[in-house]
Amino acid sequence: MSRLKSVLRSPWVLRARARDRRLATVPHVPLAICAIFKDEAPYLGDWVAFHHAAGVGRFYLYDNGSTDKPDAVLRPHVDSGLVRLIDWSHPPPPQLPAYRHCIRTFADEARWIAFIDIDEFLFSPQGTDLPQALRPYEDLPGVIVASPFFGSSGHAERPAAAVPEAYTRRAPLTRISAKTIANPRHVRAIRNVHTFKYWQGDALGTDRRPLAGPDRVPPLDVLRLNHYWSRSLAELHAKVARGDASTRSPRNLDWHLSFEAGLNAEEDLSGRDAWRRLLGAVPEVGSGRAASR
Repeated sequence: MSRLKSVLRSPWVLRARARDRRLATVPHVPLAICAIFKDEAPYLGDWVAFHHAAGVGRFYLYDNGSTDKPDAVLRPHVDSGLVRLIDWSHPPPPQLPAYRHCIRTFADEARWIAFIDIDEFLFSPQGTDLPQALRPYEDLPGVIVASPFFGSSGHAERPAAAVPEAYTRRAPLTRISAKTIANPRHVRAIRNVHTFKYWQGDALGTDRRPLAGPDRVPPLDVLRLNHYWSRSLAELHAKVARGDASTRSPRNLDWHLSFEAGLNAEEDLSGRDAWRRLLGAVPEVGSGRAASR
């Protein structure tokens, strides 16, 4: 950062630090999740239960015009205060405006906010709860979490098993994405759905290095975000028809099928193992398949 930019941004840096200090003196959520969704009701119960068991204390969920009655699944969580459900009938593309609204509205409620999707499952392979896993990174404005792509694992139709149980094959780790867990008070701007800009410093991976790099396999030992990109082939067709919340461009079915074909090369049981570990101890949270296990 140039010296001039540093000087101009210094009041905002001081303000963000002051907000951090205030937050530490009042009850707050150590970790929240912000996500936007449309017609994901069949998955919401399991997804909320998994992340709640992993240590997520609040969910800011933006409903972008669902027609499959997600309120029926989420109502117990809304009533308990675990979920804040926001009606987000925003002109396309709605995702980045939802993220900005979340930061403006809820930044002083949570120490960290993870910005992920309903087809992504965040956990620590070490078995540590997520707020504890994030504790060593509190000096950073954000943590970038590597996100392997999982394919259909041979399922043509939606299986009966939960998503992390059903889909256990992924792309090679040379093909990987990432998402951000941000200190929302330090966010200056949102580059895209993956990375943000901050008043000072940059988000880093859990090894305290930038995630991108030639021929580099990113760290997956402290935190990982399994991205169940396609689910079954039938669900992939539905995903294409539903459209993309981050762009106005329509999805191309041929491209999606071609991309999915490369997402089943290697077996990876990390999500299945995390599901079994977390949901074996989770209290009933009021909805979804996980509540009955």
